[in-house]
Amino acid sequence: MESPTDMSLPRVLVTSCRELLTLAPRVPFGHEHSREPRRPGRVALVGGALMVLSLGLWALWTYLNRRDMWHMLDLSVYHDAVHRLRDGDRIYTENYGKWELPFIYPPISGLLFYVVLPLGFAGLKWFMASLSLLSLFAVVWASWGMLGYRRGAGRFGVSAATFAVVLWLEPVEWTLVWGQINLLLLALIVLDLALPDDRRYKGIGVGVAAGLKLTPAIFVVYLLITRRFRAAAVASGAFVGTVLVGLVAAPSASAYYWANLVSISGKVNSKLSVGTLNNQSVQGMFTRMLGDGGAATGLWLLLCLVIGALGLLAAARASLYGNELVGVVVTGGLSLFVSPISWSHHWVWVVPVFVLLTHTALTRARPLWWWLTGTFFVFFAAWPMRLNVFGDWDGAQTLQPWGLIWLAPRDGDRERHWTPIEFVLGNGYLIAGIVLTLTLVLHILRDRTALPTLPAPGAASTEAASAGEGAAETGTPESPAPDPVSGGSGRR
Repeated sequence: MESPTDMSLPRVLVTSCRELLTLAPRVPFGHEHSREPRRPGRVALVGGALMVLSLGLWALWTYLNRRDMWHMLDLSVYHDAVHRLRDGDRIYTENYGKWELPFIYPPISGLLFYVVLPLGFAGLKWFMASLSLLSLFAVVWASWGMLGYRRGAGRFGVSAATFAVVLWLEPVEWTLVWGQINLLLLALIVLDLALPDDRRYKGIGVGVAAGLKLTPAIFVVYLLITRRFRAAAVASGAFVGTVLVGLVAAPSASAYYWANLVSISGKVNSKLSVGTLNNQSVQGMFTRMLGDGGAATGLWLLLCLVIGALGLLAAARASLYGNELVGVVVTGGLSLFVSPISWSHHWVWVVPVFVLLTHTALTRARPLWWWLTGTFFVFFAAWPMRLNVFGDWDGAQTLQPWGLIWLAPRDGDRERHWTPIEFVLGNGYLIAGIVLTLTLVLHILRDRTALPTLPAPGAASTEAASAGEGAAETGTPESPAPDPVSGGSGRR
């Protein structure tokens, strides 16, 4: 019999589609968690200390550069816009904040900020920073849980240590600098999808996130193609609920928003070019190459169709065999690729990807995986650099958290004249994301044996009992740890 790895890619695609369409049994995402680091108490102590140290360094750097790192200009747009929430369409026809930017989110987003208006802008900045940091830890905690780590001191320790590292990723840093809601949206999605499939309220987080910002609606599609129809229905209902709340609380603004959705979403283009380096999406890359026009749009749509179809197929197949975190991060990556605009701070999906790579490096015990994880961090990290608006080193500037992509020449149409090296660097997030996603996609689709069907929850306890107490520890001989990139969720 021909093995999957010997099959051609077209045959692999046909086989994968047949598995989904014929409703092959899926591994339910359930409650079983048995992984735990050795010496969990020590891991918790060290991880907690690293987290406190990392937070202290971040707070010190932010304080010393508070003019450039504590302005939260995007948050000022939300803060100023909500004053117009009850003034009909004026919330969407005026500009706000120091940079005179439009408010382009659904009315329900404005309502959330309306509730905290009594804090004032100074208090709102502290509130948003605290909420974002809590959301970041929640994402890390849930991601480790999706890999099968049981709740307890050990999981807290690895989560705290991971938090100490991912705090310094460029998308995370600039989410905090701008006062954006990216980490909150990420937490709503990941915490929701980390719930067992039998929870009746699974889907609420995805629906609310889609109501706050439409892009997360791709996860409703993910739930549908992974045959979790109840969760998809709950997510759809939660989304409709956010729309209805907006209609009741701000009827005129809501009616205007939904009637003019396309034009409102495109208003940001009048302030910031789609082709600016900061836009790490497929459309952004083609616009930098070809300029605004039909050619860039056509190539964007074509590539999005190909990547979207392959990505969703692979995400569904990973979920089908019980590897939920891989399915989630692939879908999250697709949301960044296909969106017309994916600013660098939207790329907070690198956080669960880093968890996945770190776990793989720990369990595979191969130097290659540590090298890949380290390279991933170096490329997406926020490095203290003195750069001006053109991407040139300028000693007069303060040290700000720039990613390596910002070293490419930018602004003044300089993106149209990049060298090949500058092209790769300037599109770095997108290229790295597509390469990583395609690697996962091809591996998942071709290697069926790498995604074994996990035992049913009833059988898990029997297997665990026979394996002995040592099976609860990650990386022990009694419990060989499956590679999450190639398969196995660890929920044994």
